[in-house]
Amino acid sequence: MKSGLQEADLQRKQFRRPYRVVVHGLPHFCQKLSGLLRCEGWDVRYHSQQTAAGLVALANDLRRCDLAYTWGGRISMGKFLWAARCLGKKKLVMLWSGSDIFFAREQFSAGKMEPWIAAKTHWAVSPWLAKEVRSLGLPCEWVQASFVQPAAEIAPLPEKFSVLAYVPDKEKSILYGWDQIVEVARDLGSIEFNVVGLRQGETLQGPPNVKMHGWASDLTPYLQRASVLWRPVQHDGLSFMVLEALAQGRHVLYSYPFPGCVEVKTAAAAQRELKRLVELHGSKILNVNASGIQSIANNFSPEKVRADLLRRWEEIIFQSGAASAGTLTSRSSRDSA
Repeated sequence: MKSGLQEADLQRKQFRRPYRVVVHGLPHFCQKLSGLLRCEGWDVRYHSQQTAAGLVALANDLRRCDLAYTWGGRISMGKFLWAARCLGKKKLVMLWSGSDIFFAREQFSAGKMEPWIAAKTHWAVSPWLAKEVRSLGLPCEWVQASFVQPAAEIAPLPEKFSVLAYVPDKEKSILYGWDQIVEVARDLGSIEFNVVGLRQGETLQGPPNVKMHGWASDLTPYLQRASVLWRPVQHDGLSFMVLEALAQGRHVLYSYPFPGCVEVKTAAAAQRELKRLVELHGSKILNVNASGIQSIANNFSPEKVRADLLRRWEEIIFQSGAASAGTLTSRSSRDSA
C-alpha cells in the first residue's frame, strides 16, 4: 500500500502540462506577482474584473486552474470565492495584506465565519499580520510574497540630511502618522521633511520645514535624495516603500520590527533616533544602511521570492491528507534528479 507521499510523487511524474494558477485581488500587486511567477512550467494568470471580457476569462481560467491565489483576506464569501466554491476548487490560498483584517474583525465580532473559507490555506504578508489573522481562529503564517529588485548601484547618502515620509490621502493622514510627522518636524526645525503621495489637489498644512509632494509612480529619486525613510503608520501589512528604501541603502524608521529597520512607535522615539542619525551625519560617519541592503538581497529579491512561492504552490497542489506541505519536494528538485 502506497503512502501519501509516494502517491504525491507518482502524481507529479504524471503531471505533464504546466501548473495553472489564477491570481485574484488587488490589481497592482496581482499584476506584479503574475508577471514575476509566469515562467516555464507555470501558467499564472491575472484578469481585470473591470470588463466583461476580463470576467469571462477569469471564470474560464478559474474553472481550469489547479490553484487559486487571492491577494486579500476575508472570512465571508465574495463573488470570486462563491465562484471558486461552485466550481469545486479545493486548492485556494488567501494572502492577507493589511486593512482586510479590519473588516474581518467586524464580521468575526458579529459571529460570521464561513467554514469553507476557514478550511483554506491562509498566509499573510508580514509576521505581525499573521498573528492578527490567527487571533480570528484561523491558522495563518507569514509567507514572503513582497519583492523588490536590489539596486544595481547604491547612491551615497546625500550631503544634506533629510527625512522622507508617505501620506497618500488627506482623510487617512492620521493612519499614516501625519500628526507624528508634524510634531517631530516642529521640534527639529533644522531638518527638512519631504512628504510624498498625496492625490492631485490635496494638501496638508505643516511646519515650514515640511515639503509636500504629490503621488509619484517612481519613488527612486525621492529615496536617493533622502537619508531616512520614516513610516509612522498605525497599521500596515508590509510596505513596498520600506523594502525599496532598504534596497537603496536608506535608513528606515518603522512602526514594526523588521530586518534592517529601527522600530519606533512614538514621535518621541522617532525624534531621538533622528537626532542620533543627524549627529552621525554631522560628524561625517553616517554611511548607507548596509544591513538593509543585505536583508533585501538575501530575502526579498525577485529570484528568491519566485523560487519560494512556486515551491510552496506546488506543495499545496499535490498536498494530500496523509502528507504535509513541508514534506513534499519541489518540481525543480524532481526535474534535476
